[in-house]
Formats: sequence, C-alpha cells, structure tokens
Amino acid sequence: MDTSKLSPFYERFSISGVVLFLMFAIAPCAQAQGKGGASPGMALIPAGEFVQGGNPQIGFRLCVEHNDHCERKWFRDEAPPRRIHLNTYEIDTHEVTQAEFKKVMGANPSKFKGDNLPVENVTWQEADTYCRKVGKRLPTEAEWEKAAKGGVNTIYQWGNRMESGKANFCDAACDERWKENQFQDGYEHTAPVGSFPPNGYGLFDMAGNVYEWVQDDYAYDAYRKGPRRNPRVSGRDGMKIMRGGS
Repeated sequence: MDTSKLSPFYERFSISGVVLFLMFAIAPCAQAQGKGGASPGMALIPAGEFVQGGNPQIGFRLCVEHNDHCERKWFRDEAPPRRIHLNTYEIDTHEVTQAEFKKVMGANPSKFKGDNLPVENVTWQEADTYCRKVGKRLPTEAEWEKAAKGGVNTIYQWGNRMESGKANFCDAACDERWKENQFQDGYEHTAPVGSFPPNGYGLFDMAGNVYEWVQDDYAYDAYRKGPRRNPRVSGRDGMKIMRGGS
C-alpha cells in the first residue's frame, strides 16, 4: 500500500455514531511517516493492529436512544469487526479549511462560509485533487478509522455515551428532522476546525462537523473478504466512501 501522503467521500457508519452528522468535505490529508517524527500540522499514527468495524446492534441501539428516524440497515456495513494491521502513517490534525482549499484550488464551494470553517460541498475528485496538489493523498478507509478511534476501543472517541460539547452534530439548534433535541453543541451549522477536544492521537473533528472522503471504493463485503494488512478496496462499481459524521 502506498502511504506516501493522505487526506479524507459512499458512507459507512461506525466510530462517529449515527447521531452525528453535516456536509461532504475534505478531512485530514495523510502521508507516509516522515523522518524525525510527525510533519508540521500532522499526527503520527503508529504501526500495529486495531479492530476495524463494530457490532451493528450497538449502533442501532444508540441511534434509537436519541432519535426516532433510525433504520437497522444504516449499520450493516460495520460488521463483522476484524483485527487488521496498518503500517505507520501521518494524517493532518484538522479538517481542511475553506481558506486552505481556496488557496490551492482557487474557489470555495462551501454553503456555510468562513475561512476557518471546514470546506464542504466537495466532490471526491476535488478532495483527491486537493490532497495531491499539497503533496499528500486521501487516507484509506482503514487508515481513517484507526486515526478516528484515537487509540481507544470505546464507541465514541471520548467514551460510550453521547455527550454535548464533544462534537458538532445536528443538535437542538439544527433545522433537520433528525436533530437530537437532548444535546447542544453551540453551533447551528459547521464549527470552526478544532473547536472540540481532540482524540487520543491529537486529531480534531474526526467525529462530527463534516463527512470526510476516503480513498477506497465501496464494497459491501470489504470487512468480510478484504486483506488484513494495509487494506484498500479498488475497482467494483466505482462508488466512494465517506466516513465520520456531519
């Protein structure tokens, strides 16, 4: 697998949970391990095994605790959980901001404007092009998930219960029908990158704020039949994967 450089769109629910959700965006870019530690603005994710995927029943149960618009099929792709090995890599600590995207790509497609807000309304091709132009690439789905989990095996990066103030999602201030009235995150729409506590790897907004594109093509049986070392799915019908929440 080429882990020479990464940045984070089909959707697979897992670590971020279904109660988190906003818009398609570029998330962190990534790259292979540099010499002398992590590169500026990036976190080093150590080599080793982690558990990819989860129990779909847990995701559905947590969803219905907070919302009456949940469907079991949303969580099917999380199974079966499996242990896989990844080489060391680096990944940006923040989502790509609108100012960063406009500087490189010359335009800002975002609906909710703000230099320090995450860029959104981005196609997979635009996300891929941006990362390549800055000398990086989109992470694989497995790389994204390991980074998002932050080195822990809890349901959310902060624990096993949903809480206000830990991520940006459709809360009481949101105008969508699936909003979570029990919570308040302080933002009606997207939040400036880094507004919430980082995870165990020092990464921000891996849960919530915007969905994030990854490198892989979508395959419903990837967790059942995919390789256990540095997996990356390519080919099939060309659908791409987005991770996280928005």
